[in-house]
Amino acid sequence: MTGNSHQVHTGSNISLHPASLGTDLLQDPEITDYLNSHQSVAEHIRRAADLLANEVDGLKSLHKLLPALSNKIINVFFSYKAKDENTAKAVVDILRKKSAGKLSITYQADFTENISGKPWRDKITTEICKANWFILLLPDPSDDWDWCLFETGIFEGQQSSADRLICLHHPDIAVPDPIDGYHAVAAIPSEVEKFLRMVFVNENPLYGLDPVNPALADNLSEISDKIVEAISPPRKNLFKQPLMPWVEICVDDPQNMMQMEDLNRAVIRYANRDALDLFDFLDQPDTWGDLVEVIEKFSNDDRWQNELFHVVRKIGSGRRFEQVQAVFNTAAEKIYKPVVCAIDRLGRKGKIDTFQIGFIEEVGAINAAEIPTALSALATTLRYAFRFRWEILEKYAPIDLNEDDIIGLDNALQRIEHDADSRGVSDEESLKSLFSSKTELEEISQMYSIWYELRNPEMTGKLDIAIRDRDAHTVKSILNELIPMNKHFLNMTAERFSSLISNTS
Repeated sequence: MTGNSHQVHTGSNISLHPASLGTDLLQDPEITDYLNSHQSVAEHIRRAADLLANEVDGLKSLHKLLPALSNKIINVFFSYKAKDENTAKAVVDILRKKSAGKLSITYQADFTENISGKPWRDKITTEICKANWFILLLPDPSDDWDWCLFETGIFEGQQSSADRLICLHHPDIAVPDPIDGYHAVAAIPSEVEKFLRMVFVNENPLYGLDPVNPALADNLSEISDKIVEAISPPRKNLFKQPLMPWVEICVDDPQNMMQMEDLNRAVIRYANRDALDLFDFLDQPDTWGDLVEVIEKFSNDDRWQNELFHVVRKIGSGRRFEQVQAVFNTAAEKIYKPVVCAIDRLGRKGKIDTFQIGFIEEVGAINAAEIPTALSALATTLRYAFRFRWEILEKYAPIDLNEDDIIGLDNALQRIEHDADSRGVSDEESLKSLFSSKTELEEISQMYSIWYELRNPEMTGKLDIAIRDRDAHTVKSILNELIPMNKHFLNMTAERFSSLISNTS
């Protein structure tokens, strides 16, 4: 609506009396006669005249307002498609009941006559042209809206500066171009509540009128939920069919879990057949601890459970988290890792009801159960040394780095480190135990010392700081300094790996 403003101007030279901003409008003969014959609403007419004084169509707008101001009722035309009649009825019923009779809403469901052709269009046009507000309902993202936009065009063609065109729409719908820029209200609680505040609580819902029902101010949230439910209802009668092993668990107070036993006590709400087969169960056990107990028989490695414990606790605390990378072996000699796929809340911001956990087979992971411990540790170490060489050094050291490159490098480095920690890459002492010569031990210690100065858990290393500051020159310099050390470590580890292979019976 061009030039539409509901701001009431005040000042020493402005009042709600004949010497006010709207004086020129009030001097129109028809307006003067109406004021004289409707003294009970004279104050409302003067207020409306003040608000319309600077509008090009101020006099036309004020003439259209007179019946509404006299009756203290806002005329509303509610437009919708026939297939959305139930939704329209629900919304109109709410608006009518809460308006204390101050909204006169016309919509097709009230037309009892069987009218067709031109008389029908004439009736529609008459009702639209009387309306102070035009509310367009668009609840279905898949619809075409030709008829609704036809009605909208009629309203827009005679619309005055005091009128409102409002589009109540499904949140997945982009408002159509012909009404883009008008008052669009997505069917989400916050947006609908703002709309209801304008309708019921704010001053001048229609120029010159008092609030429709200010007593509703504390109940708008509840009313908005009902309208959202009508326009964009939750999907019902859906059956979720997970396409992977799937478990839903209820964790008591997840943010305050202190030890693994707290997670093990989580009640299993649902486990599909694939998940039960994965853990070698015929029937669904009661708790998470019961479900995963069988895995401990095949491996002493519980890193995946520790990681899952921390993921669940972080989610419960509303914190960012990294998905589990550690894996476990099953009785069928397959390798899986858990993924927390979703949570169910009691309300949009309520308590977490369930954690939904899927299990993904890791076809690229190594089953280390039958590999000698030393060989397995060296193989894992070599893997990440190779990854560091080709995912970090060979990719980023030769180029002139920009900010996006540094972000990509940081992400790749975090990914490698997280994966390495999950897969149990040896710490310094464990790695040194795989070597025998004094020279090799000293070199490993020196490499760890250098790396700690560059990157450490406290994020105070030179590389940490350079990445944080997006210091391309320093990052590139550090990467080039690391290339010889990485090459030497790869050669040394490969030779040791070869030696262990040769000595394995």
